[in-house]
Amino acid sequence: MHSMTQYKKYPRSLTQFKTSNYVPGDHFTIPKKWDNFTMHAPLWKQTLDHFFAGGKDLKFLELGSGNGLCANYMLDNYDCHVDTIDIDENHIVPEANVSYIVSTISNLQPFISAGRCTFHHTTTKEFLLANQDKQYDFIYVDASHDREWVLYDAVNAFPLLKDDGLMIFDDYGMKDCKKGVDAFLSCFDKFVEIFYVDWQLMLRKKQNLQTQ
Repeated sequence: MHSMTQYKKYPRSLTQFKTSNYVPGDHFTIPKKWDNFTMHAPLWKQTLDHFFAGGKDLKFLELGSGNGLCANYMLDNYDCHVDTIDIDENHIVPEANVSYIVSTISNLQPFISAGRCTFHHTTTKEFLLANQDKQYDFIYVDASHDREWVLYDAVNAFPLLKDDGLMIFDDYGMKDCKKGVDAFLSCFDKFVEIFYVDWQLMLRKKQNLQTQ
Protein backbone atom coordinates (compact mmCIF):
# COMPACT_ATOMS: atom_id res chain seq x y z
CA MET A 1 0.00 0.00 0.00
CA HIS A 2 1.33 3.41 -0.97
CA SER A 3 1.63 6.18 1.58
CA MET A 4 -0.81 9.03 1.11
CA THR A 5 2.08 11.46 1.63
CA GLN A 6 3.34 10.73 -1.89
CA TYR A 7 0.31 12.40 -3.44
CA LYS A 8 -0.10 16.12 -3.96
CA LYS A 9 -3.30 17.77 -2.80
CA TYR A 10 -5.77 18.28 -5.61
CA PRO A 11 -5.17 21.92 -6.55
CA ARG A 12 -7.65 24.75 -6.22
CA SER A 13 -6.65 25.88 -9.72
CA LEU A 14 -8.28 22.73 -11.14
CA THR A 15 -11.27 22.78 -8.80
CA GLN A 16 -14.60 23.46 -10.47
CA PHE A 17 -18.23 23.03 -9.51
CA LYS A 18 -21.20 21.99 -11.62
CA THR A 19 -23.17 25.10 -10.65
CA SER A 20 -22.53 28.49 -9.06
CA ASN A 21 -25.19 27.81 -6.39
CA TYR A 22 -22.54 27.31 -3.72
CA VAL A 23 -18.76 27.72 -3.75
CA PRO A 24 -16.84 26.82 -0.58
CA GLY A 25 -13.69 28.52 0.68
CA ASP A 26 -10.26 28.27 -0.91
CA HIS A 27 -9.29 25.38 1.39
CA PHE A 28 -11.70 23.11 -0.52
CA THR A 29 -10.61 21.13 -3.60
CA ILE A 30 -12.34 18.52 -5.77
CA PRO A 31 -12.64 17.61 -9.45
CA LYS A 32 -15.84 18.87 -11.03
CA LYS A 33 -17.16 15.34 -11.58
CA TRP A 34 -17.28 14.84 -7.79
CA ASP A 35 -19.65 17.74 -7.21
CA ASN A 36 -22.86 15.92 -6.30
CA PHE A 37 -24.26 18.68 -4.13
CA THR A 38 -24.34 22.19 -5.59
CA MET A 39 -27.35 21.37 -7.77
CA HIS A 40 -29.30 20.76 -4.54
CA ALA A 41 -28.18 23.97 -2.79
CA PRO A 42 -31.21 26.16 -3.70
CA LEU A 43 -33.67 23.56 -2.38
CA TRP A 44 -31.55 23.03 0.72
CA LYS A 45 -31.46 26.77 1.39
CA GLN A 46 -35.23 26.99 1.17
CA THR A 47 -35.71 23.93 3.37
CA LEU A 48 -33.02 24.53 5.98
CA ASP A 49 -33.93 28.21 6.28
CA HIS A 50 -37.50 27.16 7.02
CA PHE A 51 -36.38 24.84 9.80
CA PHE A 52 -33.29 26.59 11.15
CA ALA A 53 -33.14 30.29 10.24
CA GLY A 54 -32.00 32.12 13.35
CA GLY A 55 -31.18 28.86 15.14
CA LYS A 56 -28.15 28.76 17.42
CA ASP A 57 -25.86 25.87 18.33
CA LEU A 58 -27.69 23.46 16.02
CA LYS A 59 -26.60 19.82 15.89
CA PHE A 60 -26.33 18.24 12.45
CA LEU A 61 -25.44 14.64 11.58
CA GLU A 62 -24.19 13.55 8.17
CA LEU A 63 -24.02 9.82 7.37
CA GLY A 64 -21.60 9.69 4.46
CA SER A 65 -19.10 12.55 4.32
CA GLY A 66 -18.01 12.04 0.71
CA ASN A 67 -15.57 14.82 -0.11
CA GLY A 68 -17.03 17.19 2.49
CA LEU A 69 -18.86 19.55 0.13
CA CYS A 70 -22.26 19.20 1.78
CA ALA A 71 -20.77 19.63 5.26
CA ASN A 72 -19.03 22.81 4.11
CA TYR A 73 -22.36 24.17 2.92
CA MET A 74 -24.03 23.48 6.27
CA LEU A 75 -21.16 24.95 8.25
CA ASP A 76 -20.90 28.05 6.06
CA ASN A 77 -24.61 28.82 6.28
CA TYR A 78 -25.82 27.78 9.74
CA ASP A 79 -24.76 28.13 13.36
CA CYS A 80 -24.18 24.42 13.80
CA HIS A 81 -21.85 21.62 14.76
CA VAL A 82 -21.62 18.80 12.23
CA ASP A 83 -20.79 15.19 13.07
CA THR A 84 -19.88 13.57 9.76
CA ILE A 85 -19.14 9.87 9.31
CA ASP A 86 -17.37 7.96 6.55
CA ILE A 87 -15.17 4.89 6.13
CA ASP A 88 -13.11 6.72 3.48
CA GLU A 89 -11.01 9.77 4.19
CA ASN A 90 -8.64 9.93 1.21
CA HIS A 91 -9.62 9.76 -2.45
CA ILE A 92 -7.09 9.45 -5.28
CA VAL A 93 -7.69 11.43 -8.48
CA PRO A 94 -5.60 10.56 -11.58
CA GLU A 95 -5.55 13.58 -13.88
CA ALA A 96 -3.20 14.53 -16.71
CA ASN A 97 -0.69 11.80 -15.75
CA VAL A 98 -0.59 13.05 -12.15
CA SER A 99 -2.27 11.36 -9.18
CA TYR A 100 -3.69 13.87 -6.71
CA ILE A 101 -5.33 13.31 -3.35
CA VAL A 102 -8.64 14.71 -2.17
CA SER A 103 -8.70 14.57 1.62
CA THR A 104 -12.05 14.90 3.36
CA ILE A 105 -10.29 16.05 6.52
CA SER A 106 -8.39 18.75 4.60
CA ASN A 107 -11.64 19.89 3.03
CA LEU A 108 -13.18 20.20 6.50
CA GLN A 109 -10.06 21.41 8.34
CA PRO A 110 -11.03 25.05 9.02
CA PHE A 111 -14.23 23.89 10.72
CA ILE A 112 -12.51 21.04 12.56
CA SER A 113 -9.91 23.47 13.88
CA ALA A 114 -12.69 25.83 15.00
CA GLY A 115 -14.40 23.02 16.93
CA ARG A 116 -17.48 23.14 14.71
CA CYS A 117 -17.05 19.82 12.89
CA THR A 118 -16.00 16.32 13.90
CA PHE A 119 -15.02 13.79 11.26
CA HIS A 120 -15.61 10.21 12.44
CA HIS A 121 -13.50 7.77 10.42
CA THR A 122 -15.69 4.73 11.02
CA THR A 123 -18.76 2.92 9.75
CA THR A 124 -22.21 4.36 10.22
CA LYS A 125 -23.14 1.16 12.10
CA GLU A 126 -20.38 1.65 14.66
CA PHE A 127 -21.17 5.34 15.09
CA LEU A 128 -24.91 4.87 15.49
CA LEU A 129 -24.56 1.99 17.96
CA ALA A 130 -22.15 4.02 20.10
CA ASN A 131 -24.11 7.30 20.05
CA GLN A 132 -27.75 6.47 20.74
CA ASP A 133 -27.76 9.09 23.50
CA LYS A 134 -27.15 11.99 21.08
CA GLN A 135 -29.86 14.23 19.64
CA TYR A 136 -29.74 16.10 16.35
CA ASP A 137 -31.80 18.83 14.72
CA PHE A 138 -31.00 17.52 11.25
CA ILE A 139 -29.80 14.18 9.85
CA TYR A 140 -28.61 13.64 6.27
CA VAL A 141 -28.54 10.00 5.13
CA ASP A 142 -26.07 9.56 2.27
CA ALA A 143 -23.76 6.65 3.11
CA SER A 144 -24.21 3.16 1.63
CA HIS A 145 -26.78 2.86 -1.15
CA ASP A 146 -27.46 -0.84 -0.58
CA ARG A 147 -31.08 -1.21 0.46
CA GLU A 148 -30.23 -3.14 3.65
CA TRP A 149 -27.75 -0.50 4.85
CA VAL A 150 -29.97 2.40 3.91
CA LEU A 151 -32.70 0.78 6.00
CA TYR A 152 -30.26 0.15 8.86
CA ASP A 153 -28.98 3.73 8.85
CA ALA A 154 -32.50 5.17 8.73
CA VAL A 155 -33.90 2.99 11.53
CA ASN A 156 -30.95 3.58 13.84
CA ALA A 157 -30.57 7.29 13.07
CA PHE A 158 -34.26 8.09 13.55
CA PRO A 159 -34.17 7.90 17.39
CA LEU A 160 -31.34 10.46 17.32
CA LEU A 161 -33.54 12.97 15.48
CA LYS A 162 -35.32 15.51 17.67
CA ASP A 163 -39.09 15.86 17.48
CA ASP A 164 -39.92 18.22 14.61
CA GLY A 165 -36.40 17.58 13.26
CA LEU A 166 -35.46 17.32 9.60
CA MET A 167 -34.18 14.21 7.81
CA ILE A 168 -33.06 14.14 4.18
CA PHE A 169 -32.24 11.03 2.14
CA ASP A 170 -30.02 11.42 -0.90
CA ASP A 171 -30.24 9.25 -4.05
CA TYR A 172 -33.88 8.29 -3.58
CA GLY A 173 -33.93 8.11 -7.37
CA MET A 174 -31.62 5.07 -7.26
CA LYS A 175 -33.64 1.86 -7.30
CA ASP A 176 -31.84 -0.02 -4.52
CA CYS A 177 -31.57 3.07 -2.30
CA LYS A 178 -35.27 3.79 -2.81
CA LYS A 179 -36.16 0.26 -1.66
CA GLY A 180 -34.30 0.83 1.61
CA VAL A 181 -35.94 4.21 2.22
CA ASP A 182 -39.40 2.85 1.32
CA ALA A 183 -38.94 -0.04 3.77
CA PHE A 184 -38.18 2.48 6.52
CA LEU A 185 -41.15 4.65 5.58
CA SER A 186 -43.53 1.69 5.54
CA CYS A 187 -42.73 1.04 9.21
CA PHE A 188 -42.43 4.63 10.41
CA ASP A 189 -45.09 6.33 8.29
CA LYS A 190 -47.16 7.49 11.28
CA PHE A 191 -44.10 9.12 12.84
CA VAL A 192 -43.06 11.25 9.85
CA GLU A 193 -44.40 13.91 7.53
CA ILE A 194 -42.92 13.64 4.02
CA PHE A 195 -42.91 17.03 2.31
CA TYR A 196 -40.59 16.60 -0.68
CA VAL A 197 -39.90 13.66 -3.02
CA ASP A 198 -37.64 13.70 -6.05
CA TRP A 199 -34.00 12.59 -6.32
CA GLN A 200 -33.88 13.43 -2.62
CA LEU A 201 -36.60 12.73 -0.07
CA MET A 202 -37.22 15.12 2.82
CA LEU A 203 -39.28 14.53 5.95
CA ARG A 204 -40.08 16.00 9.32
CA LYS A 205 -40.26 13.90 12.49
CA LYS A 206 -43.62 14.46 14.12
CA GLN A 207 -43.79 15.86 17.64
CA ASN A 208 -44.97 14.12 20.80
CA LEU A 209 -44.48 10.56 19.59
CA GLN A 210 -46.05 7.94 21.79
CA THR A 211 -44.32 4.64 22.47
CA GLN A 212 -46.74 1.84 21.67
